[in-house]
Amino acid sequence: MITAERLRELAHYCPETGEFTHLQSKGRKKAGMRAGSLRNDGYIYIMFGGVRALAHRFAWLYMTGNWPDQEIDHIDGNKRNNAFSNLRDVDRSLNTQNQNKAKRTSKTGYLGVRYHGPNKFVAAISLNGKSIYLGVFKNPHEAHQAYLNAKRAIHDGCTI
Repeated sequence: MITAERLRELAHYCPETGEFTHLQSKGRKKAGMRAGSLRNDGYIYIMFGGVRALAHRFAWLYMTGNWPDQEIDHIDGNKRNNAFSNLRDVDRSLNTQNQNKAKRTSKTGYLGVRYHGPNKFVAAISLNGKSIYLGVFKNPHEAHQAYLNAKRAIHDGCTI
């Protein structure tokens, strides 16, 4: 594993923008060049000192001097926003509570809402591994509003 001291010898991290730049030239990597590449899942990967890691994990190491204990959550939900003020070291439960948009596979396009037949949409939320039924609604927007109200009330990790 790379240490914070070694990382700081190899790269500069800007806490406001979340970007890393190389401090040394090596091969195609030139001093001053932005570090990292965008993965298909939206995260930025970087290699420093022979260690490949997600940029947000390097940012945590750079700023705190330690690797994160748990998962790094992007508070605003933007996987590319590695500004230090947007990062927090949290457990998986809290990290998943910060989900702020429906998955691409959602048939309704709304977080916390599933289709349940003609003009019927069910809202449900999970807490501590258990699903909590919020009701059946006539349209997905109403169901989503019920979900958001519940999310704000019971999810400590909610930022929406």
